[in-house]
Amino acid sequence: MILRFFNDKQLAVQIGIIIAFLVAMLNQNIEMQAPQAFGPVYEAIYQLLSVHPTLIFISFILLIVVEGILLQLIVLHYNLVARNNLIVILFWLILVFSNPSLVNFNPVLIATVLSTWALFKLFAISERENSIPKLFSVGFIISLSSLIYGLVFYYLIFLIISLFILSLVNFRQILVSFISFSLPYIYLFSYGYLFDVNIEFLSKVNFSIDKISFFNSGPLFWISISLTLIITVFSIYGLLKLISGLFSKLIQFRNFTTVLIVLLFISFVLQFLSGPWWYVNPYLIFVPLSILVSIYLSEQKRTFYIDLVLGLIIFLEIFQLYYLKYA
Repeated sequence: MILRFFNDKQLAVQIGIIIAFLVAMLNQNIEMQAPQAFGPVYEAIYQLLSVHPTLIFISFILLIVVEGILLQLIVLHYNLVARNNLIVILFWLILVFSNPSLVNFNPVLIATVLSTWALFKLFAISERENSIPKLFSVGFIISLSSLIYGLVFYYLIFLIISLFILSLVNFRQILVSFISFSLPYIYLFSYGYLFDVNIEFLSKVNFSIDKISFFNSGPLFWISISLTLIITVFSIYGLLKLISGLFSKLIQFRNFTTVLIVLLFISFVLQFLSGPWWYVNPYLIFVPLSILVSIYLSEQKRTFYIDLVLGLIIFLEIFQLYYLKYA
């Protein structure tokens, strides 16, 4: 079965499935979404790339691939899943291609890659005695992400909570977090003041949803999204059981898992504030979800039913990606 292939001897099968997803990406027509809310850096990126379809396509693929690599680095470097296991990349691709509305170039995807990089550095803080430089980088990267996608601004709350979870809270840590987070905004508003440019800070939240493509999707999409929801719910349920037994795990494992759960919760909350970015905001949710589900699946003995559902999801999504191109 699919998940039983995730071992040293069958690693080629995992790679084959991932390549199938990536090749399917080559068949997609990638569009770039126009700025719709606070995100001054994304506005500059839009002006640069919007007239170059080839660059938009290449940038989208690079972002998807880099995000998968970052997720893989996190789970392997911090021993969250077994070695030679690419399930986190596979689940990331499954989530990304579960909804056609996600397959476009948008600020949330860029901010997702940057925030995942910040998450990697955040976990690294607990490995070194001198955590200040790492923490400064984390705060700065998250702040830069928020200039691309405004709602990431609220990840500052996540950063402070994470410091408490990782037992790294003191006056210096909090001060460094706020200073590093504020620097990009200081640069931005200084530029606005010097060049007389009006910059609206975190525009009023817009709850309107303009697109209806999600509801116009075909039956194959609804089948795959339903199956994805089933395996996600099953995994989250299993994770709750796993969390109840976390005290038998290493302290670092418990802390990292708790940080990911907090990130998942905050990302879910931001979904209801995303307004015009409603259909692409789930990228933020997919980061902790991909890791947490991968942790659960790597911790448990896989059953025939889980293997069957996951295999069917993979088949349907890859079929849709090719079918939509050649139908």
